[in-house]
Amino acid sequence: MATHTERERLERLLLGQENIMEEVYLLLHDEQKQDDLLKAMVRSSMKEHPARISGIDPERVYHRDSIKALCVRYRLRFLPAGLFKGPIPNQAVYALRGLERKSEAPLTSFMLMAPARRFKLCDSEVDPLLFVPLDNDLYYLVHKWGNDLGPIRRILNWPLRTPAHLATLVVLFAMVLTMFVPTGILTSDPAASFWGFHRVLFLFWSIMVCSSFTVFGWFAFFGQFSAEAWNSKYFN
Repeated sequence: MATHTERERLERLLLGQENIMEEVYLLLHDEQKQDDLLKAMVRSSMKEHPARISGIDPERVYHRDSIKALCVRYRLRFLPAGLFKGPIPNQAVYALRGLERKSEAPLTSFMLMAPARRFKLCDSEVDPLLFVPLDNDLYYLVHKWGNDLGPIRRILNWPLRTPAHLATLVVLFAMVLTMFVPTGILTSDPAASFWGFHRVLFLFWSIMVCSSFTVFGWFAFFGQFSAEAWNSKYFN
């Protein structure tokens, strides 16, 4: 049978545990508030303000020209994070908090590299990369999430890099088409060989026809080359 002293000791122990749990809850609540504040800062960032951060990993610092080259290669956009419409993962927030401890002032400017469909573009694809701008056109890579930045995307978007890339694809397609067309369709001479003036003439005809359809489709759908669209806020 428990004595009065034992009950008091047990009560004090339980109350102590309750106090500890309350402190843990308050601590977690404060941490969540800080995370929500950082997410709000990312989502409201619309302008570049260079941050002064000490002790950062130089392997994660990239020049604007390198970012542009990657955007052109994979047809991505590099825009203020305030235009991003996807979720900000907790890992990115955790990385930001670690970076903010090294910063001289709170971080207020963020940039994201991602496919166009991940942004709220002004007149309306998928690996977002979160950057913090530094001085001298340098950017610090905070976090990357997703798994869509692969060789397939690079190959599929190769013709859209520049006009020269698209023209090269048109010529290659016309050459392949010329190779597969039977000689009997190109000339009525039964003794004609595979190679001859008739096939060269058909090659030039194929290039003109393919070019006409490509130009029509490009302007009809307001095409935009990656070299021009990589930092554009507009869908077309």
